[in-house]
Amino acid sequence: MMQRYLALPDSLYQVIKPSKVEDPSLLLFNQELAAELDLPPQLLGQDAAEYFCGNQLISAQLSLALGYSGHQFGSYNPQLGDGRAHMLGQINGYDWQLKGSGLTKYSRGGDGRCALGPAVREYIMSEAMHILGVPSMRTLAVTTTGEAVHRHQAEAGAVVSRIGRSHLRIGSFQYASSLGVIKELADFAIDQLCPEALDADNPYLALYQIVQRTQINTLVHWYRVGFIHGVMNTDNVALSGETFDFGPCAMLGEYKLEQVYSSIDQQGRYSFGNQKRIMQWNLARFAETLIPLICENEQEAITLLTQELEHFPNAFEQEYAKMCANKLGFEHSENPLVSEFFELLQTHAWDYTEIFNQLYHSLSGEKPQLPSELLDWAQRWQRAINHQQALLLMSRTNPKAIPRNHEVEMLITAAENEPQDIQLKIDNYLNYLKGNVCSGTSWGNPDAEFDHQYQTFCGT
Repeated sequence: MMQRYLALPDSLYQVIKPSKVEDPSLLLFNQELAAELDLPPQLLGQDAAEYFCGNQLISAQLSLALGYSGHQFGSYNPQLGDGRAHMLGQINGYDWQLKGSGLTKYSRGGDGRCALGPAVREYIMSEAMHILGVPSMRTLAVTTTGEAVHRHQAEAGAVVSRIGRSHLRIGSFQYASSLGVIKELADFAIDQLCPEALDADNPYLALYQIVQRTQINTLVHWYRVGFIHGVMNTDNVALSGETFDFGPCAMLGEYKLEQVYSSIDQQGRYSFGNQKRIMQWNLARFAETLIPLICENEQEAITLLTQELEHFPNAFEQEYAKMCANKLGFEHSENPLVSEFFELLQTHAWDYTEIFNQLYHSLSGEKPQLPSELLDWAQRWQRAINHQQALLLMSRTNPKAIPRNHEVEMLITAAENEPQDIQLKIDNYLNYLKGNVCSGTSWGNPDAEFDHQYQTFCGT
């Protein structure tokens, strides 16, 4: 174990141990991720729950909480930080962080704890994103605490073990900028995340360019599978491009660019279709922090960064258009049938996952019941594509199954009410998302009625 964040100025973190819990028990354990990480033996023994809740530490000197700022729904908060999370160090190069592990100086009146439901949501959704090929942090374990947490009512408490390449956020740079240690953080980020920037004429401009490309890649994946993050504040955007903080997230059923599920997003700022605009807005906030590092002349630095930021729309649209074309079996995006299809999709609000599965099956010799409004387009589409190539591209690009909102909520309820076999239920569900057939289940059926009234909430 090591703790790389101790190399940063100490104004960017607080060294603090997790708060002990009463009666920890390991509820969920990600065997697949554990095998990839080569875990320390303490995390595989009979007392593993003690470590996964923070009652015991492999190295007490390594535990800390990271500070960061953030624009939350467009409003700047100068000090946020890990108010209920502790960074325990790195395992095999990946950050290991506990969430729900107690108070820190960044808690801002919170209780430092996490309820069971949001913890289970994070486990399911982070692993589902990984399965679907979306860059994502992952959850190694969920541990129940034997204690109640009080939200709208008393709920069972839990601690999440989150694994990721890096927990540096755009908000981390905003915080470092306010404290006058932006160079130290930028140098650290280059060393840890993009050492290739050191070969550039201007390493800090290269850092921005790499982060922008990384965010575009992740964003296109979100649009590919129909993921709605729900709370794209600058403190929830990881420089690594890993998707994280799954509290208010949801999956798109009926295709509506204006779709919002988050209960706190009253203006639709983080709607499905608006995610690209918000990502550019967030990157502008990141660019602002780098101005003093780009060159001595402030106006010249602003000009250089603005030029890079203005590349975002075209760079995103190129990748997005290619992805949309691939979803329909076209290698390139120039065919007008692609834009025509997405116009029909928005007009008729067909299920985003199901419609592409139906089109795929129509090419593979089956006869799915396509919507009548799509039949003319489908005939022209089938004449225009190379069937063999299209089947390959569509199978690579389109998820056969997604974590449907009602299915995730059903599993969360099961974890709260019948925890004794929840590991098996969730393992089976994740196997289904991988494409393994699970008999006797109704997983995969859209539930538009459920989605119409569905709301998500900030949790972990």
